[in-house]
Amino acid sequence: MASLDDVVTVQKNGVIAINNLSQATLREQGTLTSATVTAATLVFQGKGRLVNFSVVVAGSASGGVYNSTSTSPTSAQQLCAVPTTIGIYPVGQIFTSGLVVVPGTGQSINVTYSTEV
Repeated sequence: MASLDDVVTVQKNGVIAINNLSQATLREQGTLTSATVTAATLVFQGKGRLVNFSVVVAGSASGGVYNSTSTSPTSAQQLCAVPTTIGIYPVGQIFTSGLVVVPGTGQSINVTYSTEV
């Protein structure tokens, strides 16, 4: 027969497993959404996952989202281009330095992301 310690340990392990699954699900769906960005902005510094971005105002030129901590990132740091069409765009990209959003002329953009992948 199992001791009380064994029963409690099994229950604790079950709770830990459920918590880990919940955290993984949240990382995939995004846990944070930025404010609407209209100028080059460092949204987050550190590691994470860009889940999607939303073009709120189309503007007349496309923008970009970058894996950088500088609001003047290089093209090599670009995670994705942001089109001039209003909508929500799934991405699913990992970033390791930070998340910088650079809207195109007249664009308004926000991003949904998770930290520490």
